[in-house]
Amino acid sequence: MFPKTDEEGEVLFDEKGDTLFHQVPGFAFTSQQGERVTQQDLENKIYVTNFFFASCPDVCKKMSSQLSRVQEAFADNPSVNIVSLTVNPENDSPEVLAEYASMYGADPKKWIFLTGNREEIYTLAQQGFYLPVQQVEGQQDFIHSEKFMLVDKNQHIRGQYDGTDPVEVDRLITEINVLLDEYSKSK
Repeated sequence: MFPKTDEEGEVLFDEKGDTLFHQVPGFAFTSQQGERVTQQDLENKIYVTNFFFASCPDVCKKMSSQLSRVQEAFADNPSVNIVSLTVNPENDSPEVLAEYASMYGADPKKWIFLTGNREEIYTLAQQGFYLPVQQVEGQQDFIHSEKFMLVDKNQHIRGQYDGTDPVEVDRLITEINVLLDEYSKSK
């Protein structure tokens, strides 16, 4: 989990001395089905998130193939979702995302592709998921990351994984199962 820090980078604690952890901030975007999806729609769910764009020639395709494995591993578990956010909302309309999703057999109840306001997506990527923006001379700033982030039921980021590495994705699947087991024992 990512601890909360102050401006100097010092870890913050509550009044009992326990570490405070960063929570993914709320969001509202449009899905590949043209529906509004918010953080509240993922309440009490574990989800894997990534940032991609539909016209990406290489890394995004590898990542989406690996996310297909995650979808398959948890196909029968409604507590686990996948959320893919485009970093190219100017071109990735809901229709484009729906076409992309169908190429990977994405079940819209399980794997949600989101688009929306560029500034809001980039703010979420940077401040919510700590992804760096790449500066490309003569072009808009761009976020391009091969990272998958595991978010727990309390919107805490529990881990980051290389979404192009099958071994890392195996670890992600294992850690989702550990979280599910942890939740089942705390009921």
